[in-house]
Parts: sequence; structure tokens; C-alpha cells
Amino acid sequence: MSPDVLGERSVGVSGGIPAGYLFHSFYLNDDYRLRRNLTVNLGARYEYMTVPVVSRYQKFSSAASVPGVISFDEPKIDKKNWAPRVGLAWSPGTSNLWSVRAGFGINYDLTYNNLNINAKPAYFQQTENVDLNVQTPNFLSKGGLPPSSAVVITSNPAQARAAVSAFNYDQTRPYSLNYTLSIQRTLGADYTLEARYIGTKGVHLYVQDQINRITNITPTNSLPTFFSTPSAAQLSGLNLTLGDLQANLNSITGGFGSNSFGRYGFGSTITAYHPVGNSKYNGLALQLTKRYAKNFSYTTAFTWSHALDDSTATVFSTVLTPRRGQDFRNLRNDWASSALDRRYRFTLAPLYDFKLASNNWVMKNIVGNWNFSGTYTYQSPEFATVQSGIDSNLNNDTAGDRAILNLAGQSGLSSGVIGVNRSGATVSSNNPATVAYVAVNPNAQYVQAGLGAYANVGRNTLPLSRTSNFDVQLMKRVNVSEERRFEIGAQIFNIFNHPQWTGDLLTDVYPNQNNNSRSFLLTGNSEFGRFDHFFTSNPRTVSIVTRFTF
Repeated sequence: MSPDVLGERSVGVSGGIPAGYLFHSFYLNDDYRLRRNLTVNLGARYEYMTVPVVSRYQKFSSAASVPGVISFDEPKIDKKNWAPRVGLAWSPGTSNLWSVRAGFGINYDLTYNNLNINAKPAYFQQTENVDLNVQTPNFLSKGGLPPSSAVVITSNPAQARAAVSAFNYDQTRPYSLNYTLSIQRTLGADYTLEARYIGTKGVHLYVQDQINRITNITPTNSLPTFFSTPSAAQLSGLNLTLGDLQANLNSITGGFGSNSFGRYGFGSTITAYHPVGNSKYNGLALQLTKRYAKNFSYTTAFTWSHALDDSTATVFSTVLTPRRGQDFRNLRNDWASSALDRRYRFTLAPLYDFKLASNNWVMKNIVGNWNFSGTYTYQSPEFATVQSGIDSNLNNDTAGDRAILNLAGQSGLSSGVIGVNRSGATVSSNNPATVAYVAVNPNAQYVQAGLGAYANVGRNTLPLSRTSNFDVQLMKRVNVSEERRFEIGAQIFNIFNHPQWTGDLLTDVYPNQNNNSRSFLLTGNSEFGRFDHFFTSNPRTVSIVTRFTF
């Protein structure tokens, strides 16, 4: 058998994807010194950003529009992007030992092109794989592409709807409300102590949505999950089956399963980036700084904070929290601690110079001129989302389906489930006669939500590894002359070699041949909770540094 011979060709509108836009802004800002020790800063900014070109071309899919259901008009521009800001600096009394600062501002974000390109109209350029082993008559003369690869602009509603797989909403730019208050006090000649409150609220954040996918699974319209074997009486009282749930969903959509637009001719899932997400951050930061004096300085800081959101990841940038919600029509159900939340963080950064006050070149440059610096960091663990890995709520999407919580279960332990019918017999996972699920391990904290079961675990509840890391640098300096200096040193990261299973949210996950990259988050999987099998331990590393200054 000959090996596969594959090629790639671009198909669709030529010239690539026009994802650009125009951006204009102006601002006014001024400081007003109301008193000797009181200054107020006032400003305002206005921004005007056009809709990215690729999104404007949605109008050429207008034949797919269904009045009262969905319209493929060109998205409208958001023209209300005013961003006021105010700041205050006050030094109470006359001692100049205290400083009080406060501020408030609104900041708008730009639409990142990746979202607009992902939601491009179907007829724009795309890449197609070509199997060169397939003998197709006149293959090259027809462009060297599989038959019917290209999607063309059409005025035929049926053809236009069959091609649609994305949608762009009218432009609504994300923005953040930022507010802060700090009090600073000088202590003696060398120390400064500061306490800061920092708050941020994100509004109109992009959320990946599948606008034509619905679910009929609710806490009261779902199959129960038992943590121990149910009695015959309990099973006989269950009248709702998986088949009933599937039939009910079909009746809602007119026979198209979870596709609420299927009756209008939309056969594909329609993905959109909906600006309806929210986030909130509140933090208390304490910092003590010793200025450089007598060859020694340090900064130490502690932050106590909480970050919450309903949409940490908009695209597939992490396996730790799903990029789509569990229920596309109930985003509020996804409000939880953010995957970016780090409740506690402590840092200490000392610096010490060992110098000798000597006119002897050897004593000054060989014995002396050593520099030591370091950074110690302690940080609370990141939290990840426990997932069932199946389409529990029957909406044709497994990305966001979470698990079921057993309040009496052992922390960090998970379990799969088996389906049972009304007589108590075990049935296959998709059997229409299924009336309930039974946990394989009754002692598990997290239990898989089977097809038709309601997942009640929130986002980001599984703690991963905390950070406890010490990096140091030791540098030796030799002054060759007044203008020339030679330095050699070592930088040691994680000097105590503490295993710390952390890393980039997606790219540092090991490509394990035997496991899905998120298997440590899937209930009932043997790897559940073993994030140490997938992330780097960040082992000790040493770098030798040399530098000659002249």
C-alpha cells in the first residue's frame, strides 16, 4: 500500500482574509493643583474603531437571513466609546510623611482579529487538505481541489443557510472599569509602607457562543444520579427516561435535536463571539520597600484578592477551563472564580552588595564587588474545571459539560457512572430506557454527569499546584578601569528544586500519547487530579552570565 500523499490548497475569496480596521482616538487631560498638598487629575478619551473588514462582508450572506430569527446584515459600529478618568493625590498635614492617591477610569479594548477571522463568512479563503492518492478525472485542470470545496456567494436562501457556520453581532467593544485607592507612609529614613485597594470590572467581554444550540436539561427536567445503588421502589417511581428527554428536545426544535435553527435550513452549528461576558477583581495589596542604603535594599509585597468571571477563555487557549459555557442560554450559571484567580501572593526581593572600602585594587575587586539578589514567590494554586467529557445536557457540545458534586465524597476523588433502567438493570450509556445513573465509586467527590443528567458543579473548583519558588543571582564585578568593567555571575531559578507543577495554560501540557490533554480533569479517568503527569515540575536551572562594559 502506498503511503498517504497529502497537499494543501487555499480555496475561496483570493487575496487572503481582510481583517483590518481603522482606529481613531483623541483625549484631553490636565492636572489641577487645588492646594499645595492636593492635586486632581481630570481627563477624557474618545475612541472610534471601524468594524473589521472581514466582519462587514457578512452582508453578502444576507440571503440566509430569517426575519425575526437571525439577520446577516453588516454589523453596526459602536460610536459611544467615551472613557473618562479622574485621579487624586493628597499629602495630609505638613510632615510629607503620608500620601493618599485615588483614581477611576474606563478603558476600552480592541477587537482582536482572531475572533473576526474565526467568524468569517463561509466563502472566504480557507485551507483544504488534498489527498493526492485519490485519482480524480481532470483534477489539476479543476484547480487541484476536492470536488465542491469552494463555497460561493449565492442569493439562494437554502444554499446560503446551508453554508453558514458563523455569525457576527453588532460591534460592542469590551471595556473595564478601574478604581484604586492607596495610602503610603514613610517610616524613618529608609522605609516606605503602602496599602492599596485595586478593583476592576470587565464588561461586554467576548464569549464563544453556539447560537443555535439549546438544551432542555434543567435541575427538575433531568435524570437523577445516585451515589449508592437505588432501591427498587426508588427506580419504579422514575417516569422520565433518556428517550423522553431526547424526544422532548426534538419536539422543541421540530425534529432537529439541539439545533433550534434546523427547521430554517441551517444544518451546521453557528458559532459567534457574543460580547456579554463579565468579570470582577478586588484586591488588597500591601508593600514594604527599603530603599538602597548601606549596600542593602529589598521589596516585599502581599496581595489578597479574588477574581471572578463567566468567560475566562474565549478560544481554545487552555484545557483547564472550557472555552464555551455549559448552557449557551444561561451564562449566569458559569459565574465563578476565574481561572486567573490567585487568592494569595507573597513576594520578597532582596538585593545586597558586598563592597570593601579600600584603595587596594585586589581587595576591592577580587575580595569585594559581589552582588546578591533574589526573588521568593509564594502563590495560591490555580483552579481548574472538572468536566464529564460527554454531552450531558444534550446540546451537541461536550466542551463545557461539568460534573455532579457529592457533598459527602472524598476531596479530589472522581467517579464514572453506569446507567440503569426502571428495573435496575445496567444499560448502555446512550440507551433510551435509561432512567438514572449510579456512581461507580460512592465515595467520590466529583461524579460524571451522564447523558441527560444535570451537572451542578461550578467552574474552576479543582485546585492545582501552589507556587513556592526562590530564584537567586550571584554576580562578581571586576573594575578594569574607571570606564571598563567585567562581570561574571550565575542565575539560578528554583534554587531549592521544589517541584511546582505549573506552566502555560495550554502549550506546556505534555503531548501524552496515551492520554487526552485534559484527562486529569475528566471524571472517572484513572489520571483524574494527576496534573503532575501533564505539567512540567519547573526543575532547577542555572545560567552563567558574563558581560563586559566599556
